[in-house]
Amino acid sequence: MSKRQNTTTAAVEERTKVAALSGAGTSDQPERPVDKSRSMDVDGDAEMGEFEDAFEDEIEEEDIIEREEDSDGVEMMDDNNDDDDDEEDEVAAEKRRQVYLPGDLLEEGESLQVDNSAYHMLHSMSVDWPSLSFDFVPDNLGGPRTAFPHTMYAVAGTQADRAYRNQVVLMKMSQLHRTINDDLDDEDRVDEDANDLDEDPILETKTIKHQGGVNRVRVMQSRESPLTATWSDTGRVHIWDIKKLMNSFEIPGTKVPQSASQALFTVASHGSVEGYAMDWNTDGRLLTGDCSGKLYLTTRRSDTGSDFVADRVPFKGHESSVEDIQWSPEESSVFASCSVDQTIKIWDVRVKNRKFALEVPGAHDSDINVISWNRRTRYLLASGGDNGDFKVWDMRKWADPNGRSTPAAEFRWHKKAVTSIEWCPNDDSVL
Repeated sequence: MSKRQNTTTAAVEERTKVAALSGAGTSDQPERPVDKSRSMDVDGDAEMGEFEDAFEDEIEEEDIIEREEDSDGVEMMDDNNDDDDDEEDEVAAEKRRQVYLPGDLLEEGESLQVDNSAYHMLHSMSVDWPSLSFDFVPDNLGGPRTAFPHTMYAVAGTQADRAYRNQVVLMKMSQLHRTINDDLDDEDRVDEDANDLDEDPILETKTIKHQGGVNRVRVMQSRESPLTATWSDTGRVHIWDIKKLMNSFEIPGTKVPQSASQALFTVASHGSVEGYAMDWNTDGRLLTGDCSGKLYLTTRRSDTGSDFVADRVPFKGHESSVEDIQWSPEESSVFASCSVDQTIKIWDVRVKNRKFALEVPGAHDSDINVISWNRRTRYLLASGGDNGDFKVWDMRKWADPNGRSTPAAEFRWHKKAVTSIEWCPNDDSVL
């Protein structure tokens, strides 16, 4: 130990002894009288001058520094401990908060939680019974819409425990505010807007009784005539005019006639065979495909009338269940279908023998569940399979010189079945 350190330690010990004696309150030495006429300095000593010591300033300074170091040392240890604890907490929290990828297994105690920052708007709701299908109803609010809050309309069908309990549910969802900032601190908020209000959305519903579970719902995308078709598990396809019911959302207290809740027409061409494939043409024609591989066309007699004619002669070519149908956005008489038989077929309703015109055999290595025709780049068709892959097909290059069909793009990201696929209506490169 250096001399300066010995001197510093001695000074500290001496001051400690003085403090201890002062705190004791008594002493063996006789009390010396204090001359009150002499002024006192801040230390309580008579102003006779401080003791000049070459090391005094250094001693006091080092004493202070030493104390600060001791104090800071303790605090720094506490801070370091706190930082370490915070880091450990963050690491633990990060382990608890991991991005879920399809196919990941959840460990005991883990649960999936939504990250609102991934969506501009996300609201959840529930119905009385499970639902396999829904579709949006066209409105006059314009699109694409970017201003919040949103209002939208939809139709869904139920899968109740008893056939007579099923319903077609018409919905109006309003006051749908943006939710992207709900879980963020003020400094992390994204494009904060005056319309980002913390208000509950409003859901209004009307129901129509439906015999049998609803396998699929499709709405004809016409604002003037939003015809709705429902595929029942009884093998029947029902057609509804929901215009009056939807208009009643806008005028509270509107009395809707009983006839508005009755089907306009029922397609019985499929017998008792149920199905899932169904699509409306903009001119009011409806295509339906069943689990036996047959497809039927139902035609509306006039643009304003309610009479329909269902064909009794099916389109044949699929060897198993028809899973999805899509009318061509380019040719009003052409449509595509996909099947459990792993093929995609192109048809023309003008062909009298009801045979397919083109085919992609083995388009997927599994059941083909869904297809979607690009509405902007109309020669592109997307398909999704039961093994999780989805592909994009270029209709201009349907087959090579050897007759083999190759997709323009193929993606294998999903670990489970692709059950829905659709091109973005405003961007032909987004699927």
